[in-house]
Amino acid sequence: MVMLVRLGMAFIRPMRISRSGLKLFLDCPRCFWLDTHHKIKRPPSYPYTLASAVDYLVKQEFDTYRVRGALPEVLVRAGVEAKLYDGPDLETWRNNFKGIAYTDEDLQATLYGAVDDVLRFADGSLAVVDYKSTGAREITIYADYQKQMDTYTYILQRMGYATQSHAYFVFYMVDKTGGGFKDALPFTSDVRRVAVDPTWVPNVFERAVVTSRQSRAPAPAPQCVHCHYVANAAAHGVPELAATDRDADYVIVPE
Repeated sequence: MVMLVRLGMAFIRPMRISRSGLKLFLDCPRCFWLDTHHKIKRPPSYPYTLASAVDYLVKQEFDTYRVRGALPEVLVRAGVEAKLYDGPDLETWRNNFKGIAYTDEDLQATLYGAVDDVLRFADGSLAVVDYKSTGAREITIYADYQKQMDTYTYILQRMGYATQSHAYFVFYMVDKTGGGFKDALPFTSDVRRVAVDPTWVPNVFERAVVTSRQSRAPAPAPQCVHCHYVANAAAHGVPELAATDRDADYVIVPE
């Protein structure tokens, strides 16, 4: 059963937006609207099974240090002076369907995301840690990586935690100098500390919620290849998506 919250003369259906959903909104408001409003998702890319396997193994390794109350060597080498977070809620924070989460009561919407790991500093403040694996020769901090850390930091702040002004990426890079595969894939590791700026998140979150609850699709992002494909298909006789009668039942945002 769907819970509807009555505000004035309108009904708002509570919703959840993931960190990746926020990314989708920034990529293309129309694709985001189709996803959240009609459950029509972009065609999936190839699954990152190798990267997921690396994440799984790194979590296992870091957890062995966590049990001992020690810091992994890769973080020690980087000069990090903190401990791995060992609160009982870490398992939830890592869960893809739960994660760290903040609910805006005015918007009746929740922003959430699963973290790889968290550091706790001597003053009790927290910093997010994210594992990245790559076959590239050089480490690149992409804009989306930065937004990921900004968003996680914002959520932790709204959950009531003090946070550091930075976050950490632990990169695992395939070492291609070994002269062959030899039934093993060697990696080198390195840490990148990045400053975080979560001040942009609440505005984008609110805009995403408003967009999701509109009755009709917003304009696509000019650079969206998915919308470009649909538009070209429509030009050759494929009908465009139209709003349904059911959409009108939940219109709360004036267009």
